[in-house]
Amino acid sequence: MKKSLVKILDANDDGELNIEDVRFLLVRHEWLFVAGLIISVGSLANVLGYTDIDSDLFWTCAGLGMALEYIDDIRRRRKQ
Repeated sequence: MKKSLVKILDANDDGELNIEDVRFLLVRHEWLFVAGLIISVGSLANVLGYTDIDSDLFWTCAGLGMALEYIDDIRRRRKQ
């Protein structure tokens, strides 16, 4: 189990899980994490009655986040 986890998280394929791998994984998806957190807090506030967010707006934001992640992933792959 440990070997497979290291293999999955080893971003630079050097056989070791180190700070460079973790930094690459966190920085790469940092903006997506923040966007997901904002959407989650907004939807929870909506469920609890603190806000009145339209569900179409929620799914628009989720779809936009997914499309931006795709574009970012393609851009990074072309740089390599």
